[in-house]
Amino acid sequence: MKTNITMESVKDRELFGVVIKQETKTGFMSLTDLQESYLHGRVLNGWKDRGHIQDIIKQKENVERIYYILYEQGFIKSGFPEFMEQVDLVGITKLLKGAGAYKTTGRGENKRVMCNPYVWVLVAMELNPQLYAKVVTWMTDKLILNRIEAGNMCKSLNSALYKIGNRDFSRIAIECNKVVFGKHEPGIRNTGSKEELENLYRLEDRLAFAIDRSYIKTTDDIIEAIKG
Repeated sequence: MKTNITMESVKDRELFGVVIKQETKTGFMSLTDLQESYLHGRVLNGWKDRGHIQDIIKQKENVERIYYILYEQGFIKSGFPEFMEQVDLVGITKLLKGAGAYKTTGRGENKRVMCNPYVWVLVAMELNPQLYAKVVTWMTDKLILNRIEAGNMCKSLNSALYKIGNRDFSRIAIECNKVVFGKHEPGIRNTGSKEELENLYRLEDRLAFAIDRSYIKTTDDIIEAIKG
């Protein structure tokens, strides 16, 4: 799995017709997609206009929440009074950028605002009760965690493969994809559903265990184990 690609899962991350993008390396989620999703939901359901996402971020009570979110994750070390002084001085957006929890990518039509996933969740839950419900469901399903675990297990399997001769990483990955997703195509692991990623995690876990215990010793053995 590449270190900093953007995931787009139509099955699990679509929110009122908009696919929410997330980076695998940073975990950053797209506020641009969230704003678009909110606008779609407001038109479809007649929600009261809560304004732009930037308005939500700048609200005093949310600035305080953002402080504790960043503090708990170690993005900032200062006390709350000092943090608020900095907010008054430079603004919350610049402060978030400086803390490494917010960024803008691309240009023109491709311009996208991304932020720390916990800050993203805070904003989504403040926009509308229906969005709140959707986000709570995502959190309960642990989709982000499942993707990270699947990626980490892939690293564990690759590490185990160095113990066998004539290893073929590509062939093994392709066969795993065929079993889990029913097919192989570039980037398919980045669009997998929660259930598919769980199945991938379990499959690669079993393979890594079998290799570490010398139960299987060749690429052919691994392919047979995958298909079996």
